[in-house]
Amino acid sequence: MLFKREILISRDLNHVNRTRDILGEHNIETTVSTGSKTNPGRYHGIPYIDASTAYEHRVYVKRKDYDRAKEILRK
Repeated sequence: MLFKREILISRDLNHVNRTRDILGEHNIETTVSTGSKTNPGRYHGIPYIDASTAYEHRVYVKRKDYDRAKEILRK
């Protein structure tokens, strides 16, 4: 993403939401990109793939907020 840096990659949506909440409390805007690594295409799933882990979520922050966001998430 242009002018943004990746702060988190996770398959756990709860972890993504907690991270976004923490950063939001510190007035840091986030953007999330979600993609399927299994790429089911027009099908509705692939056998033996847990739906909760089928999607990879990437959280981005503005470049100017990246260092501050890293510090906040370390705590």
